[in-house]
Amino acid sequence: MIAAFVRFDLLSWFLRRQTLLTLLFVVLVGVLLPVPGMAVVSAAFVTSLMISTPFLGDEKGHLDVLYGVLPVSRRTIVIGRVLSLLVYYVAAAVVATAVTFVMAAVRGSTFDIGILLVAHAVAAAFVGITATIQLPVFFRIGYSRGRLMSFAPALVTAGALWLVQTTGSLDAGSDAVAGIPVAVVVGGGFLLGVIGLVVATGLSSRMYRTREI
Repeated sequence: MIAAFVRFDLLSWFLRRQTLLTLLFVVLVGVLLPVPGMAVVSAAFVTSLMISTPFLGDEKGHLDVLYGVLPVSRRTIVIGRVLSLLVYYVAAAVVATAVTFVMAAVRGSTFDIGILLVAHAVAAAFVGITATIQLPVFFRIGYSRGRLMSFAPALVTAGALWLVQTTGSLDAGSDAVAGIPVAVVVGGGFLLGVIGLVVATGLSSRMYRTREI
């Protein structure tokens, strides 16, 4: 049942032009910015913006009403929605990785594979955290009343980076991170991402269960 919902959910929004344009944005970042890992970071960024897209589709197509009459549990809908968003993120990350390698070959440059792995770990952690922030809100009140949450993770991240740069904490943080083995950073980032998705699923299931449709 979960697999069937994931398939239905993806068909309702993944193949639309707006969605494919976000993947094109990832490609453009990889082409225009020759910094290894930037395309991967952009994949996480656009994923945070795309989390609201299926909920917008639910309201436009009155799919919430359909979900209420279908013989499917709300927990199944939540898990299916999380998995469909995960499919989008994996697709964006694959595109980002491919364009990174292609552009490195075109430019004749080399880069440390560890940097790419760290970028993927940071991106996974960011997606997990943003899912924890956004999904429970959208499942509880829908897109119309929660649309501002679409931009909250990006705005908070931009504000945090500005604060770190302004206070001069970036150098101190870089020195502290430099002493941590790459394997620990990568493992910790992916673990944080998984934990974020699990927490998001649990909170969303609880919120969606109490929502009137």
